[in-house]
Amino acid sequence: MTPANSTIYKGKTGQWAFVLHRITGFLVFMFILLHVVDISTVNSPSIYNAIHRLYGNVLLRIFEVGLLFGLCYHALNGLRIIMIDFFPDSIKNEKRVFIGIFSLSILLTVVGGVIILKPFFVGGVH
Repeated sequence: MTPANSTIYKGKTGQWAFVLHRITGFLVFMFILLHVVDISTVNSPSIYNAIHRLYGNVLLRIFEVGLLFGLCYHALNGLRIIMIDFFPDSIKNEKRVFIGIFSLSILLTVVGGVIILKPFFVGGVH
């Protein structure tokens, strides 16, 4: 039996990367389920169109920006995990790598968020 304080992470960035990876993975999975339900309405044009009008709502567009962050972070953190698995010595730079992938996730989210929300800024929403 190992003592409780023998964990690798000890509440540092690795543990937070792990927690955020699990949360974003769950949220991406929930989105995929929602997307499957959404697409299943394609044979009923009135329902399908109503759902997509709802998706054009500014609140759901903001949700999409959050989803974009989850997708970016989850994908990039997965690459970080692969790097650590194949190159165990890279754990020495784990904090810098985490900060890098988190920062890149934010940058990609901001760029994508501008594109997702652009219709609300330029008045192109119908």
